[in-house]
Amino acid sequence: MTGTNSIADQFDAYGKIAARLVGLEDYFVKTQTYWDFRDRIFSVLEAREQRLKHGKTELKGAALIGDAGAGKSRIAQEIIAEYHAVISTGAKRQFGSRIVSIVVPGRATVKDTLKEILRILGYPITANRDEDYLTQHVVHHMKHNGVVALHLDEVQDSGRYKTSDSIGVFIKRFRNLMQNQEWPVCLILTATPEGRALVTQDPTLARRLRPIEMRPLEFRTDGKDFRHAIRTLLERADLAPADELLAQDEFIKILFHAANYRFGVAMEITIEAIGECLGEKRREIDIGDFAEAYAVRMDCDDELNPFWAENWSVIDTNLALQRHEVDHTRKRRRPKK
Repeated sequence: MTGTNSIADQFDAYGKIAARLVGLEDYFVKTQTYWDFRDRIFSVLEAREQRLKHGKTELKGAALIGDAGAGKSRIAQEIIAEYHAVISTGAKRQFGSRIVSIVVPGRATVKDTLKEILRILGYPITANRDEDYLTQHVVHHMKHNGVVALHLDEVQDSGRYKTSDSIGVFIKRFRNLMQNQEWPVCLILTATPEGRALVTQDPTLARRLRPIEMRPLEFRTDGKDFRHAIRTLLERADLAPADELLAQDEFIKILFHAANYRFGVAMEITIEAIGECLGEKRREIDIGDFAEAYAVRMDCDDELNPFWAENWSVIDTNLALQRHEVDHTRKRRRPKK
């Protein structure tokens, strides 16, 4: 009986730590990129309302380009949530008030993406239909649901075969939704640099979206804010402030390098390090927790771990992240028929 209770206690402890870490993921830092993208989205949505009142159906949109793990999707999610919250308390919009967001399925065709939009809208289609039929239904249901904008996340994964023709077909189909005579919507794209070709290949689309590119983390401009973010996470996890560790400029520089200068990855590593500390039942985090979190994430030896290596700046953390991203992409891909 004692053994059973012991196992139950262990699972209870694991559950409590997991709950804390999940709660930490809710913490969001409003960076300058967030404010820039928010201003762009809010402005084009308000312009849509005014243009439709005057019978003008050609709209603009927004695009955010950044490396995997930079935090693009989270930024878009937060802006969409804020928009819905603001609109819900204000005057009723004549031409809708809902933003629909989908993750473009891996290697998706235009038809796959249209079907995913319909599924999110609550109208799944399993029958084999052509693109024109699906597009008509997407427009109809977006109008019925008062959709003002369509957010396509991970748009770089569109196209089963990455050729200029397939990319062109994909972009033309969704660009046309911005000028549909029955119910035009704003297009919001988030993509890695690979997806930049989707936008730049079409000069008209590029002008309408005016892509914003996320810059990498830089100690000079981001060090202070990221220190504050770590302190906030430690406080929410009920851990000690770790003032001695956070006072070291080199630690922040190592963390940025380990994350390959991507904001989202740096936040994830920090939360994972907090998990290591909690798992050891300690009150104060140290650099060893970050080293362990990195080792688990990247499956690397100590000499390739920036938190342990003396010459950490020469370690190619970009290569490690690329391996991590390839594994993640394989999990998202549609199964072959």
